[in-house]
Amino acid sequence: MFRKIISIAALYLRTTYTSRATLIFAIAMPLVFTLVLGLAMGGMAPDDAPDAYPLLIVDEDQSDLSVSFIKKLDANPILDLQMTDKESALAAVENDEALAALLIPSGFETRAFQPDSVKLTFFQSADSIMRAQILQEAVNAASAEIAGSLAVADLSLRIGEQVMLIDGEDEAASQAYKQEAFSAAESVWDTNELLRVQSQEVTRLEVNENIIPLGSNQSSPGMLVMFALFFSFGGCATLLVERDEGTLRRLLVMPLGKSALLGGKLLGVFLGALLQMTIMILFGTFVLGLAWGQSPLALAVILLSYAFASTALGLMVAALVKSAAQADAAGTIIVMALASLGGAWWPIEIVPAWMQKIALTLPTGWAMRGFQDIIVRGLGLQEILLEAVVLIGFGLLFLSVGIWRFRYE
Repeated sequence: MFRKIISIAALYLRTTYTSRATLIFAIAMPLVFTLVLGLAMGGMAPDDAPDAYPLLIVDEDQSDLSVSFIKKLDANPILDLQMTDKESALAAVENDEALAALLIPSGFETRAFQPDSVKLTFFQSADSIMRAQILQEAVNAASAEIAGSLAVADLSLRIGEQVMLIDGEDEAASQAYKQEAFSAAESVWDTNELLRVQSQEVTRLEVNENIIPLGSNQSSPGMLVMFALFFSFGGCATLLVERDEGTLRRLLVMPLGKSALLGGKLLGVFLGALLQMTIMILFGTFVLGLAWGQSPLALAVILLSYAFASTALGLMVAALVKSAAQADAAGTIIVMALASLGGAWWPIEIVPAWMQKIALTLPTGWAMRGFQDIIVRGLGLQEILLEAVVLIGFGLLFLSVGIWRFRYE
């Protein structure tokens, strides 16, 4: 029986790949789509992001505290500070020549050591709000350090007054004590490691800049996932063509058996889908320069799991429709829906949360998750086993329904 299955699968592959239409649709078209979409989505990548963002500084206070604050900002590697005057700063931000400007007002130090609130003015470009937000967060971080030191100084002053280290009625002595406490707190920020963060790498990739997959990182696995479905649906639809033409009835007269006949056809579709995906991987590697992860075994497991799921889904659709024409129409709709909702057309990370949840109910969503874990995150076999198991589960469900509902006559 096994030899019969192999023979039927080999016959299917031979007749399929000698067709010019198959070569165009199953091989050439996916490669063209992968290249075009990769180039289009490559333009989404923030390749023009600078190493440091320029931030205009207007220091109208010219005090020790303002100088200390500016030093904190300057210590941030993402900031490129540029000192200027207020008029020039406002004009530069207004004309979109600068992302943002920070105004340190006159009296900044005086009010900082008084109960009065201190306000810094942050001007940002209306055309680059997202990037300006990066600068604002950096300013907030430096401000938080200053505020922390001032809070320590206030607490020290209150304690000093309670234990009678200083006379609370002597304003000059109180201010001097508060200044000294503030300086001590600032020295702690500068010299001590107050918070230690222990990090653990989740990926084995040396470079993992593309948190959101862009360019060929998205288009290559995305088109692979979509066109593998097209190929599987088309292959299983041939069963309906042969049934409508009476070929299946004639084959069943031969000593083959239904299981051998169906098994051979499905094996041929499965191997054809694997061959198509392998060609797309080679194209991505040698033409697009895409690194398909660091674990060939993990990649092989995802490929086999997805090929099984897509083949089984093709059989189920063929079993649920009445004719080859219906299979073609339903197959196109199903493939497009699964590809778009599963994240094959665009990075699933950029869609709303509810769409990301829908993707996890679809085989395409789990396939894209597995491929991106391998390509973008550099994960290995152990980390993608969940995706592989889910895909196999989908495949078993689809296969069960397909075998149960398929009619040979």
